[in-house]
Amino acid sequence: MPTNLNSSTDSTSQPVIAPARSISPIWFLPFIAAVLAIWILFQNITHRNVQISIHFTNADGIIVDKTKVRYKGVIVGTVKKVELDEVDGVNVIAEIESHATFLLKEKSKLWLVSPKASLTSITGLDTLFSGSYINILLGEGEDATEFMATAEQPIIIPDNALLINLSSTNADSITVGTPIFFKKIQVGEIARVRLDKSGKHVNIQAFIEKKYSSLVKQKSKFWNISGLNANLSRSGVEFKLDSLTTLIAGGITFSSPEGSASTDQDKVYQLFENIADSQQGLSITLQLNNTNNLPKRAGILFKGHGIGRIDNIRYDSASQLFVANATINPAFSELVTESAEFWVEQAAVSFSKIENLSNLITGDFISFSHGDNYLNEKQQTTFMVKSDQSKETLSLTLIADNANGLSENAPITFKGLTIGHINGLTLSNDSQHVQVNMDIDQQFAYLVNQDSKFHLLSGVNIKASVQGVEVDSKPIQHIIQGGIALYNPTPSNQETAPLTEDRNFYLYASKEMAKLGKDAFASPLQVNLLSKELPSVSIGSPVYYHKLAIGEVSALNLHDSSLMQTTININPKFKHLITEQTIFWNISGFSVNAGLSGIKVDAQSLLSIATGGIALAFSPDATGNKTQNGAYRLYNSYQDATQSLKQITLLYDDASDLKVGNKVKLKGLEIGEISALDLNNNNQVVVTLDIMENYFDKVAKQGSRFWIVRSDISLSGAKHLSTLISGVFINVAPGQGQVSKQFVGEVAPPTLDKDKVGLSLILTADNAGSTNIGSPIYHRKIQIGEVTDKRLNSNASGVEIMINIYPEFSHLIRENSIFWPASGFNLDIGITGAALKAASLTSLLKGGISMSTTDNKPLQPAAADYSTFKLKSGLDEDWLDWKLNIPN
Repeated sequence: MPTNLNSSTDSTSQPVIAPARSISPIWFLPFIAAVLAIWILFQNITHRNVQISIHFTNADGIIVDKTKVRYKGVIVGTVKKVELDEVDGVNVIAEIESHATFLLKEKSKLWLVSPKASLTSITGLDTLFSGSYINILLGEGEDATEFMATAEQPIIIPDNALLINLSSTNADSITVGTPIFFKKIQVGEIARVRLDKSGKHVNIQAFIEKKYSSLVKQKSKFWNISGLNANLSRSGVEFKLDSLTTLIAGGITFSSPEGSASTDQDKVYQLFENIADSQQGLSITLQLNNTNNLPKRAGILFKGHGIGRIDNIRYDSASQLFVANATINPAFSELVTESAEFWVEQAAVSFSKIENLSNLITGDFISFSHGDNYLNEKQQTTFMVKSDQSKETLSLTLIADNANGLSENAPITFKGLTIGHINGLTLSNDSQHVQVNMDIDQQFAYLVNQDSKFHLLSGVNIKASVQGVEVDSKPIQHIIQGGIALYNPTPSNQETAPLTEDRNFYLYASKEMAKLGKDAFASPLQVNLLSKELPSVSIGSPVYYHKLAIGEVSALNLHDSSLMQTTININPKFKHLITEQTIFWNISGFSVNAGLSGIKVDAQSLLSIATGGIALAFSPDATGNKTQNGAYRLYNSYQDATQSLKQITLLYDDASDLKVGNKVKLKGLEIGEISALDLNNNNQVVVTLDIMENYFDKVAKQGSRFWIVRSDISLSGAKHLSTLISGVFINVAPGQGQVSKQFVGEVAPPTLDKDKVGLSLILTADNAGSTNIGSPIYHRKIQIGEVTDKRLNSNASGVEIMINIYPEFSHLIRENSIFWPASGFNLDIGITGAALKAASLTSLLKGGISMSTTDNKPLQPAAADYSTFKLKSGLDEDWLDWKLNIPN
């Protein structure tokens, strides 16, 4: 066999593939770990927290690892260590987070925030829960790690605030943080208080918030309003308190004249002790003939308000006058013009006049008034002070019944403001009245018009009653010298035409009389009243309108119509109260209404109980208030006078227990009463009901039912016991038919309410047993109806019991339903003993009937109205086990 020469050559020449030499991936893990370590080291170096040392006098409230360091409310560090300082105090080591290291500057301020309360402020309340903390205020300078804590929170000057410099002889109550006010609005604060190098003055640096910086001018003046200022002089003791804040914390205020140039930061302002030292205001000169009881620094008042003060007084020999230099508050300077007047207010004490009594202690003062056209007048600074204010007046005449409570110079007031005075009292020409002459200040003359009325103000009014004593006292000036008040039913204004001086007015005894008064100079109005019985009044008994006496009884007679006639005289000032709609009623004595709810006593007043009285009022709906001959009816009570009544008649065969006055009720509300009981031609009792008009349309309808409600006491319960005291009443159930005014009354309540009328059935039985009208019908011991009637059958061989099944249960009665007595109880006696069974206590007392339907047969159709069922004589125990499903 030939040999293959190429076989060895082929096997040795084949290429061999071997894996290349390379770095294993496992070596990447150390490399990544090294990079991460370098990164973490870099972060730790560049973002590490910085420890700082803060020197405090003590460590009260500082707790290691709990006390935080905050900047603008953000936590930026924590206290890590507290150590004693070698010299004094303690060093607190705190660790500041890396992101907040920019706060660590040479001039940064650190202080401890803890709860503090003082007269001037309450701070740090939030630390009551979170604990004390260290606060930082960013400053300037190089980085620092050692700080000296400040004892108090540094003053923070707002950005762009205006810095001003003040100079004062002493610091008084001015401290860092003292507020600066402009017109009582805080506009800045004191930032620094220091003695100057000489020690003679106090340099005060303050800031004004940017939005208020324009208020400070070159000529602005600053003064101290701190604390309570007192001035003791012959005029008395004067106390001045600007506000409670300035009393406790101090304060500075300033004023700036208009037109003054803006300030510059180099200007130094003088801080005055008070406004007087600052000489703010309008300077004027007052000339006086004498200065009797006028003290230095006497006040200048405008309508009772202080507007200035006298600074000093000197005597001018050339003019032989006293010259007073005074300052007027700048707020009132525009009032001081050519027509302005100044006069001295002096004390006056007499039985006819009391004025400025306090001046006896404090000294007199200067009063001021401006001209009507002051806005168009030039300003004036020199004035002659008068002894009294010159006034133009309107002269008027009042006619009074007597002069009691009146005197010359007594004031005339309007709403408590004096507008004039009485200048004379004389008798009238007929000597029957007193004529009062009075002057009204011209500035108040417009208040008096044709409808104006005047009344007395003098004296002390005492009202006594069973409730106590009421004392109404006028001011002491009115008690001593009397006074008159003006009352205007219609408003007056300065555009009203002036009143002529020949108009006479009547002087009323009180404001109440003035309000009602009209035609005061007319004759009394005579009014006749008719009533069935003579009222308990006598001649002279008062006639009241809203408890205000406006007349009296003048005569009592028998009228031609056999009615009693009461004649009254109405004061002419109040005769306008008598109209076609006026009603009158008797308020004499008192009435007593007793019932189970208590006893009600109604009395008008002690005077009406003793002497009797008549009252009147308006009633727009009054129709029967006058008789055919034009006289007014006198009603027994206000209720009788105001109620508009309509009548309904009821017919009864027997009206036992009914009497005039018995109430008529609808759902418990009294809607009327029985007004008459009569017999008709058929010997039926006709009961007339007076029904209130607002209820008449509800009950005067066909289908309405009226029945007598009496007390009912039986074994099954007691009802309407209140009728034993108050008497029976008539109840009504409204119908739905046409209008009707005559009905047949019922002696007992209706058996069924209309909403309970459902399925009517007839049960037949040998006898009625203990079943009564109203006895319940039960299904599984739940009442589903009641007995409505029972009667003998047509041949008297048994009874028929009429029952009503309530509408919601009528579907339970089927053609094969059975009924049995549930009344009384069953007594079973056997060898094992005796068993007493009763359906319920109600059925034991009232009787009752139970029903069920057999479940042994398919469901039968529902029973029809007036279907007849046999009433079983007894109970079969199997009936109680029936559980037939009866769909609704």
